[in-house]
Amino acid sequence: MQGSAKDRKKETNPILVWLELFLILLVFWFILSGIFRLPFIVYGLIAALIISYISLKSCKFKGIKTDRTYYIFNVNPFRFLFYFIWLVGEIIKSSLSVCKVILIGEKAMNPKILWFKADYDNPTAKALLANSITLTPGTVTLDIFDNGIYSVHAITDSAAEGLMTGEMQKKVADLFNEDIDFRHIETVISEEKKRTEIPLRRKIYRGRRKNL
Repeated sequence: MQGSAKDRKKETNPILVWLELFLILLVFWFILSGIFRLPFIVYGLIAALIISYISLKSCKFKGIKTDRTYYIFNVNPFRFLFYFIWLVGEIIKSSLSVCKVILIGEKAMNPKILWFKADYDNPTAKALLANSITLTPGTVTLDIFDNGIYSVHAITDSAAEGLMTGEMQKKVADLFNEDIDFRHIETVISEEKKRTEIPLRRKIYRGRRKNL
């Protein structure tokens, strides 16, 4: 049975991945050296060839939900550019929001921990979302579980609401040609648990700091 067109887009030729890595390293060599004489060009070519060949295995990942093989560069560069521009805009907007919190004070704060599910198969997509959340002021990724559940700390209601729309999660999914099950996970912490576990964790944390 043949895979869908979307599935075929996910498949990457290892030779193309190696070539991309080789070119990136070669350009990086020229930028750092700033010398374009023949011996340095030859050294750069040799170094880029060897390092790209050795590093190719570390650029390969197995799927989280499937046995599919992914490469770190398995993404459309134009889509990635558009995502990067969008992310920069989100960082600027969130920075202004955090500045407002700093100026107003604690009244504008309502810190909370959110849980949501975004079950990517590609580990690179999973990591990109976690880092994008942390790069955006006002939110920090605390933990990611194997079943695709993210734990995120948000400093304000607006930061939490912005994350729970699922816009960022869906943009990352589109970037990697994935269909994900995105949902907000409701969590309820009982008052009894707050009175027992939270003080205990604080006590353990203080004990660890004393031992440092």
